[in-house]
Amino acid sequence: MIKLHGFSASNYYNVPKLALLEKGIPFEEVLSYSGAGPKYKPEYLDKSPLGKVPALETPEGFISESRAILDYIERSYPTPALLPDTPFHVAKVQELAQFIELYFELVARRLIPSLLLGTKPDPTALKEVEKGLEKAVTALPKLSSFETFAYGDQFTLADIAAILNLPIVRNVGKAFLGGDPLTQVPNLDAYCARMEERPHVKKVRADAAANRPDFMAHLKALYGL
Repeated sequence: MIKLHGFSASNYYNVPKLALLEKGIPFEEVLSYSGAGPKYKPEYLDKSPLGKVPALETPEGFISESRAILDYIERSYPTPALLPDTPFHVAKVQELAQFIELYFELVARRLIPSLLLGTKPDPTALKEVEKGLEKAVTALPKLSSFETFAYGDQFTLADIAAILNLPIVRNVGKAFLGGDPLTQVPNLDAYCARMEERPHVKKVRADAAANRPDFMAHLKALYGL
């Protein structure tokens, strides 16, 4: 059985976790917090060279980085497919997933430390995040109408990217930008509500909520908060 190393409060960890659940692949979860410093677990670096989560343990060895793990999962367990069946549409799903990761999650992530610690963000960073998210919000409808799924008529890796990354943008927006910037994207609110009804999404959310207190205790112990 393959093993997924990481922790359920991490959206990066939950990307392959949701893919495994949607495909019905048996797997074991191994709790491990990220990091390469001496206060972490040095042996984890043999699984993920930068100490990041997730890491997937396979019969052939370890794989780190969510995108590489997803590729392994899709190639090793092709049914049910989380990608369309033509090269162009595969590329469009990957385009949308990468767009969400790079121009929404990675931008909003700059304010996550302030969100977790309850501190005020740096004004310059705040302005840059706001500007970046505004550009992404304007561009997103060109890649998806969100009428049924994120792309096409099937659940794909683009849906996983949206489900697990866009809530971070919503939380950052509500905390620091005076509101949720994603409400401006046509059909997105209704789409997100539909996705939240999927059984495996509910499990991922429940597991994340259950893990969050332990993760926060880990952060407090690590940084002496």
